[in-house]
Amino acid sequence: MKKIPVVVAFVALTLSIAVAQRLPETARPENYKLTFTPDLENAKFEGDETIAVRLLKPTSDITLNAVDIDFHSVTITSGGATLQATVKPDKDNEMVVLSVEKPLAPGPAAIHITYTGILNSEMRGLYLGKDDHGHKYAATQFEATDARRAFPSFDEPEYKATFDITAVANKDEVAISNYKVVSDTPGPGDKHTVKFATTAKMSSYLAALIVGHFEYVEGSVDGIPIRVYSTPGKKEMGKFALDAAEHIVAYYNNYFGIKYPYGKLDLVGLPDFSAGAMENIGCITFREVLLLIDEKNGSVDLKKTIASVTSHEIAHMWFGDLVTMKWWDDVWLNEGFATWASSKPVMKWKPDWNFDLDDVSSTGGTLNVDALDTTHPIHQAAETPAQIMELFDGISYGKAAAVLRMLEAYLGEEPFRAGIKAYLNQHAYANATAEAFWDAQAKTSKKPVDTIMPTWVKQAGEPIVNAKAQCSGDSTSVTLSQRRYYFDRSKFESPNDQLWQIPACLKGSATTGAPKCELLTKREEIFTLPGCSSWVLANAGAAGYYRVGYEQEAVRALARDAETKLTPAERISLQNDIWASVRVGREPVGDYLAFAEGVQSDRNRAVLEDVLGRLDYIREYLVNESDRDAFRAWLRQYLTPVMNEVGWQPKPGESDEQRTLRSRLIPALGQDARDPETIAQAGKIADQALADPSSVDHQLAGPALSVAASNGDAAFYDKLMAALKNAKSPEQYYAYFYTLPQFGDPKLIERTLEFAVSPNVRSQDTLQLISGVLDNEEGQKLAWDFVRQHWSEVEKAGGPFASAQIVGATSNFCDAGMRDEVTEFFNAHKIAAAERAYRQAIERINNCIDLKSQQQSQLASWLGQHGNAGGK
Repeated sequence: MKKIPVVVAFVALTLSIAVAQRLPETARPENYKLTFTPDLENAKFEGDETIAVRLLKPTSDITLNAVDIDFHSVTITSGGATLQATVKPDKDNEMVVLSVEKPLAPGPAAIHITYTGILNSEMRGLYLGKDDHGHKYAATQFEATDARRAFPSFDEPEYKATFDITAVANKDEVAISNYKVVSDTPGPGDKHTVKFATTAKMSSYLAALIVGHFEYVEGSVDGIPIRVYSTPGKKEMGKFALDAAEHIVAYYNNYFGIKYPYGKLDLVGLPDFSAGAMENIGCITFREVLLLIDEKNGSVDLKKTIASVTSHEIAHMWFGDLVTMKWWDDVWLNEGFATWASSKPVMKWKPDWNFDLDDVSSTGGTLNVDALDTTHPIHQAAETPAQIMELFDGISYGKAAAVLRMLEAYLGEEPFRAGIKAYLNQHAYANATAEAFWDAQAKTSKKPVDTIMPTWVKQAGEPIVNAKAQCSGDSTSVTLSQRRYYFDRSKFESPNDQLWQIPACLKGSATTGAPKCELLTKREEIFTLPGCSSWVLANAGAAGYYRVGYEQEAVRALARDAETKLTPAERISLQNDIWASVRVGREPVGDYLAFAEGVQSDRNRAVLEDVLGRLDYIREYLVNESDRDAFRAWLRQYLTPVMNEVGWQPKPGESDEQRTLRSRLIPALGQDARDPETIAQAGKIADQALADPSSVDHQLAGPALSVAASNGDAAFYDKLMAALKNAKSPEQYYAYFYTLPQFGDPKLIERTLEFAVSPNVRSQDTLQLISGVLDNEEGQKLAWDFVRQHWSEVEKAGGPFASAQIVGATSNFCDAGMRDEVTEFFNAHKIAAAERAYRQAIERINNCIDLKSQQQSQLASWLGQHGNAGGK
């Protein structure tokens, strides 16, 4: 599953695990025969289910998961006898106990159930959605624990079974499921009955059904038919995703050495969808905007996102679907693997997009999550549905992927690939644990993977490797020491006994040839590099998942040579390391700004993107009111030469990376630096985009609209709302939609907040809009007051994956008073699935307050010394 991009991170459980909500080991399912008859108008469905099971011991009771199910009749057939069963609900544990008068013997049995379910509005289970034309549809979202809302089931990942799914739909409605259609017959009445082929063995959360008005474009690769479905009128916007899917499936077929195993692949864009996308076997569901695009006019950013999300979900067909974790505590075996794999086919297809550099940037972001005291291990215990939902976070996705990239670099691409193949072949159509993966890699690579990986997977946090280099004659001695890194200075400075086995790659200023890679296993070790180096980079290749602490002289030497002797990936990693030292007070913020000046002539999009993100953070949190003009002047001086070189208008034949860089410079100059020329130019482009969207590069339109909104009046707001109602594509709609939180006028901010909870905004988008205002300095206090005043509406919005979103958005605050308000409010309004998000938000606020206290005066001093240069 791919979550939507949200600034929400999660923290470790420090409370005791709640009572386990696990099924008793009395039976195992072998096959489900399921018939669904949705009643879209009355928001309900009829279900007819037969579960073929194997009873493991004599029993009179069989326990299933079930939520919001109205049972009509239940029988259990065993040993040639059919017995009526009584149904005893256990609502607290989301279970029912089916009981018969006489004990059932071990062996095969069949449970037959007829029932009625709810087509809910929560975007979970089997739910009700609506397209832009007002047509209703039914769709499923079962991960993690919501299959039980659609059919009584053994709703745990280890209980794999085959599925025979049938849909009874209105004549004009399409039915889509995991496998191909084997029959489509008229009746009963004015309906038609669609039967799908028997699936391979799979976990209940991967079953899928969609019924409604849909159309498609189709293609194929390696004999596998691929369709991209949309609601009516949008199918042509599925062609880019279809092209991407064909390339991606072909790549994975070759890479894994196992052909795509499910016969057909459908990608379905849904207007109402809580997650970003979901890897149902053979039937991947997406938010529309993450699947559909006007390819001719679409932005590079959205194309990259669609390609990445599609690649992530298709990777799940092997990681998660073919081989599934035994329990949710190893969900990283699904999400971390899919995140790690997703860049590979896209890099092969579109090498100019530099996804490898985006991976390095992503690692930097994950390290920021893991630097919190309230982070959690990759392998994290979880039992209740709320605890399971909390595992779908930046650690299970980002950290797991980054650790896999580091392991791949340590072992080598081909040995690592051999281990992947061995793991997949050994556990195909079954379940596995983390230990199974480590063992496969250790056996194929002949390296101690089974001792290295537990240090990364089973303990929380991240190491910082302190590097000290000493030249002696024709060699350089490098002392590496490790300790846990925290943003919290007091914790960082306190003793800590954690140790990692760290594959560290070294290169010095005098290094020729490949970097030297070592395994750091002790608190401190000394290594030797040939040649006399003035600096040593301790994360050469930027594949390591760790921080590096450098001495101040080494930082200055590295800054001087960064553009000539470091790769773009290493420049991204190095600036993350320098900033990490600033965060804990080991270096002044001026050292980071000096490094930024050192890469001022760098025109690599990914490098500058990271610099601009950090400068935005410095502007928002570290610049005080008296220094604001000086910082803006310095920033204009820093960025104007880059903008002049890139230019305002796309040039014939320019790369997608150049287009993207231009789009990053506009908000940096227009909003952070308040550059008058940029503000004027952005206003013109925004007006043109609203008048004729096809006349403006979509990559340019979004940032121009954002800058224009920050200076916009009521007339501009009205034009934006009118354009929103007449958007011709999902991308256009969301370009306008996400501009609404950017206004500075308090009255317009209030209009946006009221709009967010109105019937005109889909539930999935409500919290996105409010979070956007919480991220706007001008609207932060207004939005927070609004959240508290409208909590009953806010907490119901967004579906199962949104509960932590507003909680996490409060981590944007950097004020003790607002922190106390957040604490008071969420202590009174607890959200079970957002407990980690809450504790992490408080920690982030505290860390920001501390950073401001230690570095704000340092920044003022640096700006004072650079004021003349900044004013020119």
